[in-house]
Parts: sequence; C-alpha cells; structure tokens
Amino acid sequence: MKHGIKAIGPEIHMLNHMITKNLTWHVKAAGIDEITLMHGWIMRYLYENREHDIFQKDIEKTFSIGRSTVTSIIKLLEKMGYVKREFVEHDARLKKVTLTEKGVKNNESIEDLIKKLDMMLEEDIGKEELEHFFNVTAKIKKNLEKQKTECKKGGIECLEHLEHF
Repeated sequence: MKHGIKAIGPEIHMLNHMITKNLTWHVKAAGIDEITLMHGWIMRYLYENREHDIFQKDIEKTFSIGRSTVTSIIKLLEKMGYVKREFVEHDARLKKVTLTEKGVKNNESIEDLIKKLDMMLEEDIGKEELEHFFNVTAKIKKNLEKQKTECKKGGIECLEHLEHF
C-alpha cells in the first residue's frame, strides 16, 4: 500500500473470484459445465496454439502448475474425449497434446461465452482506460517475475527482507 490506497493483491483476488463465479454460472446455464475452469483454460490454450506442437511441459509452464496436476488434467480430458496424446515423428518419447473434434467444439462454445463476458467487463470503460489497465497488469506481472527470480537467487529482494512495508 505504497500510496495509501487499496492493496493490489486483494483487489485482484476479489476480481478473479467474481469473474470465475460469473463464468461458471454462464457455463452451467449453457449446459457445458462438465469441465472445470482450469480445464477450459487449458483447452483454450491448446485451441489457440493448435498450429504448434504442445507438450505437457508447455502447459505446466504456461499455467504455473505442477507436473502431476497437468498429468491428472490431461488424463481426465482424454477420458472425456476432449484431448488426445500423440507421438511426434522426431522423438518417439514425446507426446504432443491436441484437441479432439469434441474438444474444438466445446472450446468454441466456451470462447463465445468468454467474449460475451469480456464485453460485459469492458462496459463503461474507455479504450484509453483499458490500455492503461493492461499496461499496469503487465508491470505487475513483470514485478512478480522479478521477485520470483530474485528470491530464487537468494537475493535481498525476497519479501521477508523488504523493509519499506
């Protein structure tokens, strides 16, 4: 709370919670609620990157989630018929993760809902305000990555060493 205003973390957490609840409600109302939001985000990632080979490690890195979690999610989505794992020609040890036709159709339905939700979220917010918002969130992400890097190096930038709080 550098400037005596609200703290960033709780505000982002509250917005995330509200957006998640809203999207969950809309997904259930549309009858496509058999997967969780995280499953949906992963399927969206696969959909948006379908021209590239996507491997489990890519999903782990993109969503900052552990290997066992991603393995469980992929197995479940595979069992439900949304994704499949395929060997790649250049390395038989690797399996790329791709959407099935069912996964593509489900993703397109969810994508329509997300676009509508984004339009609702942007209501009464001007273009400049949105640009400013995205600039600020980019800086927050950069600060978090910097903090993570410094802490991993054992630097003095770790939270327990910050004196100006």
